[in-house]
Amino acid sequence: MTVRAGGRIPTLTKLREISISTAEIPTPMGGELLVKILSAGVCGTDLHLYETDWGFMPVVLGHDAIGEIVSTKKRVAIDPAISCRQCPVCLAGRPSGCSDYKFLGLTAPGTFASYLTLPAANLHELPDSVDDEAGTVLEPIAVGLHALERISGIVTQDAKVIVIGGGPIGIVVAKLLQLNGFSVQLVEPIKSRRERAELWGVPSLDVTELKSVHSGLERAVAVETSSSKVGAQLAMDWVGTGGVIAAVGAADTPLTFAQAVLKDQTLIGIRGGARRYERAIELVATGSLPVGELVSHRDSIMNLESIIIETNANPLNVFRTVLYH
Repeated sequence: MTVRAGGRIPTLTKLREISISTAEIPTPMGGELLVKILSAGVCGTDLHLYETDWGFMPVVLGHDAIGEIVSTKKRVAIDPAISCRQCPVCLAGRPSGCSDYKFLGLTAPGTFASYLTLPAANLHELPDSVDDEAGTVLEPIAVGLHALERISGIVTQDAKVIVIGGGPIGIVVAKLLQLNGFSVQLVEPIKSRRERAELWGVPSLDVTELKSVHSGLERAVAVETSSSKVGAQLAMDWVGTGGVIAAVGAADTPLTFAQAVLKDQTLIGIRGGARRYERAIELVATGSLPVGELVSHRDSIMNLESIIIETNANPLNVFRTVLYH
């Protein structure tokens, strides 16, 4: 299926340049629905793409959003991971391995557009208990659920775990692991982010306070969410011999074969959270993960470029921004 954008469309045309255009509202094809975007969250991926060429330009950014199906007026969460759902890999529950895999805001037009045609299967109706702002933080929950599944397949709840990075996805991942019986510490240099995590009951500390992992029956686990080289190196160093590194952030720091062999380490790549949205919605609707509290700023999508520039220049003051058309 081909995702098509219409209405007002902010496009990252080249590094550090976003242009806003308008286009006709597209007509959905078979199996698709036309969705009007109601609210969209600015993710760390959007901030990185503005500054770094990942090979996807020109592209309409955005993948964390709530929309309204135009034909029914139903409010829906949007799963940004699109695959054929028919090939053996999709049927085996690994849609990210599909040869037709696309991701909104990267390899397909994203949710900062006014309208998108989307596969009906990627739209999940929202209960009234999940508002438009909280709904823009569902994708970090889905990613966290993916990480939880992968980690639980390797170690038990006796494993010592750190989560590196105290942004929305780091706090959500840490809380999910905690809710599922793991003893977790969040490592974050910014005091205000540590304090926010503490309000959620997640023990948090600066890297200078982090103690070396102690030996035990279970391997140590580091979940890296910061996408920074410093964070990735910390993960590799802290887990020690036999440790497990779950990479949620895509830091450009390789785990070499030599290190993996000599330290007997395991690297898990967490690519998105496809097909986990119903569970994510349930966690928000029941109050288990009050992600609406993570929204710190609100603005117009017309100001997208200035918001990205200001956030990249001074991330201390911004936690999660929600944009509206």
